[in-house]
Amino acid sequence: MRDLYYRRTFGITADDVDALIEKQGGVCIICGRTPTRLASWHVDHCHETGAVRGMLCIDCNQGIGKFHEDPDRLRAAADYLEGATR
Repeated sequence: MRDLYYRRTFGITADDVDALIEKQGGVCIICGRTPTRLASWHVDHCHETGAVRGMLCIDCNQGIGKFHEDPDRLRAAADYLEGATR
């Protein structure tokens, strides 16, 4: 089931997903945390091209989605959190 889901949704295999997680040292590529369950890993991909970028924890994956994958929005949010003014 897992392999079929990844193949159908992202064009990669479950082995590819496991290899990505291993390549990242078993941690989310953004926050560095290790998801406690396999189901907590999410395939991060570009919604325009479908290209797989890496594996994220659910929090980081949802965070990127809430910012519409827009680096400028994410930078503005970081500036805000750090107290910078525009």
